[in-house]
Amino acid sequence: MNKTEFLIGRSDLDLLDDFYPDDLPNEWRFDYYSTLFKALSLKIDTKEDLEQIFIELKESDEVFELVVYIEQTQLLEISMLKLLLKPIHQYRSRFNLFCELDEQPSNEVMKILSGYKLCFQSDNKLKFDLNTKLITNKYFYFTQFPILYTSNIWDEKQIRRFLQDVSLVNTKIILICKYAESETLNKIRIIAEILGF
Repeated sequence: MNKTEFLIGRSDLDLLDDFYPDDLPNEWRFDYYSTLFKALSLKIDTKEDLEQIFIELKESDEVFELVVYIEQTQLLEISMLKLLLKPIHQYRSRFNLFCELDEQPSNEVMKILSGYKLCFQSDNKLKFDLNTKLITNKYFYFTQFPILYTSNIWDEKQIRRFLQDVSLVNTKIILICKYAESETLNKIRIIAEILGF
């Protein structure tokens, strides 16, 4: 039996397609977004109030996965990494730290990341003491489950084909469609449900 489950979301809260009511205060955008979608990716140096989002996640009973995205240059530079992690370290159990890599992080970097929920995506085969999956010709190294980032713009047939290909992984998957608007996210969610995921 297939155990694939998709948690679908996008990068940042700046949806442009009249998703938010006109009179919705900026600080309520996350609440509104999280009622419809089950995943969100924010950059580690986002202007959003991460602390407030962490508090809301703690108080919620809903299934929701927050992905904090860090650039490779930020991850590999020790002093930069420590600086960026400091304000969110105490909340590390409430988010997944994600990075697209093309080179192996040092042992010192991995030591700093100990205790974090991690997912690395790479075109290259790297060496990690983490779960590993090859999905759509990319390597995923993760502590909990893979996080797939895509910036592709798809039609319904392409969405269906992609979900069927990825579903062979047989695990929970966070699917982040970088620049998708709410209509596309809803389409992906509905197609995933129709396919039984």
